[in-house]
Formats: sequence, structure tokens, C-alpha cells
Amino acid sequence: MCGIAALLGGLPPEQIEASLLAMLEAQVHRGPDDVGSTLISSGNATIGLGNRRLAIQDVSPLGHQPMRNENTGDALIYNGEIYNAPELKRSLEGIGHRFRGHSDTEVLLRAYEHWGIECLDRLRGMFAFALWDMRRSRLIIARDHFGIKPLYYASTHSGFACASEVQALAKCGLISGNVDRRALAGYLAYGGVQEPLTIYENVFELPRGCWKEFDAFGTAAGGGRYRQFPQQSSSKQPLSRIVEEGRALLRESVKLHLLSDVRIGVFLSAGLDSTAILGLTREVAQNNAVEAFTVSFPDRPADDEHRAAQATAARFGARFNNCEVSDSTALSWMADALARIDQPSMDGFNTYVVARAARQQGIVVALSGLGGDEIFAGYNLFRRVPHTYNIMSWLNLLPPSMRRAAATCGTALTNQIARRKAQEIVATDPGLIGIYFHYRRLLSNGSLAALGLNAKALDLSEDFQLADLRYEDSYLPGDHIASVGRLDSSFYLQNILLRDSDVFGMANSLEIRMPFLERDLVHWAFGIQGDVLLPPRAPQKHLLRKICADLYTEEQLKQPKRGFALPFAAWLQGPLRELVEENLRLVRASGLLDPAGIAPLRKMFDAEPRGPAWSRVWALTVLGNWLRKKNSGRQDSPGTTLRAPGINSRFIGN
Repeated sequence: MCGIAALLGGLPPEQIEASLLAMLEAQVHRGPDDVGSTLISSGNATIGLGNRRLAIQDVSPLGHQPMRNENTGDALIYNGEIYNAPELKRSLEGIGHRFRGHSDTEVLLRAYEHWGIECLDRLRGMFAFALWDMRRSRLIIARDHFGIKPLYYASTHSGFACASEVQALAKCGLISGNVDRRALAGYLAYGGVQEPLTIYENVFELPRGCWKEFDAFGTAAGGGRYRQFPQQSSSKQPLSRIVEEGRALLRESVKLHLLSDVRIGVFLSAGLDSTAILGLTREVAQNNAVEAFTVSFPDRPADDEHRAAQATAARFGARFNNCEVSDSTALSWMADALARIDQPSMDGFNTYVVARAARQQGIVVALSGLGGDEIFAGYNLFRRVPHTYNIMSWLNLLPPSMRRAAATCGTALTNQIARRKAQEIVATDPGLIGIYFHYRRLLSNGSLAALGLNAKALDLSEDFQLADLRYEDSYLPGDHIASVGRLDSSFYLQNILLRDSDVFGMANSLEIRMPFLERDLVHWAFGIQGDVLLPPRAPQKHLLRKICADLYTEEQLKQPKRGFALPFAAWLQGPLRELVEENLRLVRASGLLDPAGIAPLRKMFDAEPRGPAWSRVWALTVLGNWLRKKNSGRQDSPGTTLRAPGINSRFIGN
């Protein structure tokens, strides 16, 4: 796992070198084990490639990057893991290629030499890379099938740059640093910037399963998509056959994800996803001992799952590591987590806590259950969205006033946010996709308008997405349950969970792997019809329960779904109150939003402190903190602690 950076164009070589080194310095946390860079001349243009390395496969110097192909002159910088690298290596050796080491970087370099861009569809893993094709004088950038690993780029008249993080790209000297108001609107609408936009104008994220190429001066010269979600199978198979296929694919995925030359851990909770992963490691780990890591909260015993997790680890014969994190410790880590945010995100601190606790135990690679909810229908959204769609088909027969009255009655006992969402849904009749987005929304249209953000004025769709964004492979008109899974994977998982997992894992120099998102497993799961995935009246994750039935106890199967929750609402009213007030002042003074729209959100939280309104206040707080970091130009190095207002200094360094 690494941080990569590339910069090319007709700029002076010394300028490219200086900017490249600044981009690498901004990513030191992504690769503390090694650093490398190179400059390549191509006519009047210069290509700079750099890498920060977290050594996991072939930790010897033979894995150093940038890596050159002595046969072709090609040079590669790469971030990720290719889990079928040993298999690809054997195939390439069989047709005459020779290898110096056993890193997957070298396998990718040889695979491109032999298959060209078609090598992408052979890769099983998570990756983002930039490769200079010496023979064609082209820079190729690419991202994995699911967009697990990030890659951001900017192309201007002065040249082209790309990097693993937006904050690194800000050091390249090609971008203005102006905030993109479309991205800002998307962030406040959903809690995360919506791909392919980034928080900066004219900086974009390469979409999942895509590649692009540029000439030596940074002009786009080609590109395409090599992976999409599959078409849904129309054939009916016995459930026993489906369960058998799913078990084999999940088992194979776990086996592939254990590829490593360093210690591996499993993030273990009392839930179904992590239990399945740990249980399957017992079958496939062989000589690779895997440890279980659970974060416990001694100050909040009601949220503490470590005893249940410990029992699960004992059942599978895994070494159990209980990482206690007190509230005071979590709060002391908050300042560092805020300093490490790449783009504003209202989520992710949970991941930071788990990643930091595991890294302090010496773990470099951790397996996570992320993706299990989206692939196997683990959210109540899989029921709510189709149910609301069906209700709307009846309500649409009524006049608007009666629809509004029905929504008011139906949400009378809920909170203000739920009531507003219901009113917006019945007012606009948005269809299944629109209903999905409404349920995933953080701020309502009314709240965004009060902040001065209007979708039409920003040339965004009514869902606050890019107007020309297509849902081609993310929506199946005839299958609402399957559509929710695809939509959630394309938006919520993509724009929040995966991005936060990468940012906060790498902030602690920890590689987080997701067996549920392996290429072949995802392809299979998204081909399953919704009524098989989640039959009527079946519990959430019905199919996963069948696939891994022997790995679960009766108690686990009966327990309700629990999230990894931290007491943010209480913190915002207590130890983080000063932080909130100061950062809200920064947002008001920034000129990016109408200050008049902030007070109602704060008032809503004060009126309903136990409801979801805290997340709206926290999103604005994170935005203010990001603006502080941006305006100060500060780049914190590993181990640096930011003394944020509102966090008692006696907690710092706990």
C-alpha cells in the first residue's frame, strides 16, 4: 500500500522535481517505509513519478518504486494489492517473462508489457496506478473495478498531475485551490463529496473501473471503462446451488486477501460480516496466523462488544486482541483525525479509532467487513426504499394537499429530519432513484437553499449529483431491491465509506482490505435477483446467513444489527462544544455559505439532541476545520498532534 504522485508537462524539470517532492511529503503517512522518485524526458516535456511505500509484499529493495521495465523502459508507480499476482506471475513466466522479486508491482509492470491496457480486466484486487509507456510516450492512469483505492487528477494548459490524495495534489502547483461549490453542495447533501468531483475546482477523481491516458504535455489522449456492474441473471437456480457458489467465492476471496509478508489482523465485532471473515480464515489461512482485533469502550459498557467478539475469536482459535479506548483517549485522537481528513467528510472517525488502535498493536494489514451490507442487503434501506416507492404509487393518485397530510400523519411521532424528508418525497414524486437519494440525504433541499446552495443554479441534478451522471449499471427498473444495493455501492459506499477507510487507515499507515468487495464475488452477487437476495419477511443479510450458517451462533443470528457508534451528540454538547462554535464561526466567515442557514441547523440539534440532527452540525464543524487547515497551509507529519479548540490539552497524547 502506498501513496503515489505524478506530474508532467512542459514545465522546467527543476520545477517538476520540487513539486513532486512536495506531493510525496504530503503523503508520508501513506508510505513510511520507503520513498522514490524519477524524472523522464520526452522531447520538450518532463515526466515526474514518485512513490511513498508501505511495504507489504516483497519488503526487500526489489519492491522499490518507481519501478522500471528494463525491456521496454516503462516506469510504474502503484498503490494497492493485486491478490492474484502469484497466478498472473506463473502465467507470465510460462510465456517467457522473468522476474527479479515477488512484488505485485513487478507483476503489473510485466502484465502491461504483455497484454497492454487489456491487463486491467485480469487483475483481482484494489489498485490505482500511473504508468509511463515509453514506447508510446503516454501516461496511463487506472483504478480498480470497485474504486477501493483512490486516484485524483488535474489537467490544465500547464500540464497534468495525479496523486492518491487531494491534499497532495494541492501541492503540485497546477490548481487554483478554489473550493468547488458543486462539490460543497454534494458534501452537505450527503456527508461526503460526490465523485467524480472533489472539493477543489478542476480536480477530479477517476471513476471506478476506468482508465485514462495523457501525452507528455498532459493532454488527454484516450480512456475508457473496463469494468461495470454485471447484467442480472434471468435464470433461476436452486437456493442450495446459489449458497454453494457464494460460499466458494467468499472463501476464495478471504484466501486471496491473506496474501502478505507482514502481520495480518481482522477487525472483529459481534456482527455477521466480521465473524464470517474470521471464520473463513480458519479454513484457508494454513500457516498464516491471523489475529482478531476488537475496540472496546470501558466508559460505555452498553456499546462494548468485546466479550462477544472474544467468544467468537476463541471459537475459531484466533488470538484475540482487545484494544481499550476510553472516551478521553478517543477525544484526544479527534484533533489528529481532523487534521488528517483529505476532503471534508462527516463520517470516518470510527475508522480512525479502529485503525489507530490496531496499528499501535503492530498490525500493518487488517481485514474489514466493509461492503457486506451493500452486497448482501444489510441495511433497512433495502426494505424502506421499495416500500416507499410502492406507497408513492398510491399517494400519487391523491391531490398534493392530501399527500402532504398523509406524510404528516405518517411521520408524526418521528423527528424533524424524518418529517422533512417525507414532505420532500411526496412533494416531488422522485421515483425509486430519487427516493433512495432522499433517504441517504444529510441536509434537505430547504436547508441547502437556506445555505445558498441551489441544485439548478449549480447545474446539478435534483439529487445534487452532476447533471450528466448516468446510473447505467446502478439501476435495474424491474428489481428494486437489487437496485438499492447497486445505488448504495455506487454512492454511499463509494463516496463515504471506502474513501474514509482509505484516508483514515492510511493516516495510521494501515492497509485495510475488504474481502466482500473482491471482483469475482461482487460480479456474482450483483447478478443475483433481489427476491433471492432478500425474500419477503426474511431478515437482513438473508443470503449471507445461509452461506455462512455454520459460522454463526444462534445468538448472533437473533441479534439486531448494531453499528459502531460513538457518542457524538453528547460530545458536541460537552467536550467538543468549543470546537463546534469556533469552526461554525469559520464557516460563517468563509463566504462559501449563507450564514443565515447555519442557525436553524444548530437550533434543530439543540431541540432534538438525541435525534440525527447532530450529524448536520458535525458536518459543518468538519467543514470549518478543513477550511482552517486549508487556509493555514499546514501539513501535519505523522505523530504531530493538532491542538484543536475545545479539546482539553491534558488529553493530548493519551
